[in-house]
Amino acid sequence: MNRTQLQNQALAPRPVTLPNDFGAPIGITASMVAEDIHFSTATGVLTVEKLYRTVEGKTGYGIISASGDTRERRAYLLEEQGETIVADNGNFVVELNVADMHEFLVMALQAEDARQTVGEHVQMRPAVNED
Repeated sequence: MNRTQLQNQALAPRPVTLPNDFGAPIGITASMVAEDIHFSTATGVLTVEKLYRTVEGKTGYGIISASGDTRERRAYLLEEQGETIVADNGNFVVELNVADMHEFLVMALQAEDARQTVGEHVQMRPAVNED
């Protein structure tokens, strides 16, 4: 999500509600720090991602995917607490060790569905120290 990075702009925090079809909407007061809008010609899916940061350091992430008449909206609030990340998806709150969270993200990206969805954004290749 680096198409439009707004980190160098001084944007005042404002109330934001991230819509969520899988839990309660996430409401925060934050500044937008990044936005990406992408259309996949392979799948016909338009994806809009927005990343927000609160003055307390919490991160709000909203993603909307749409194709034809279908739309899916997801929202997350992430808070780093030392070696732990507290993640709220509007329905569940989980605490994850940072290393475990990175491992889960790698597993998700390696899943077949994720490859189709993010394949145009990410190049998957083995690490230098892997055979």
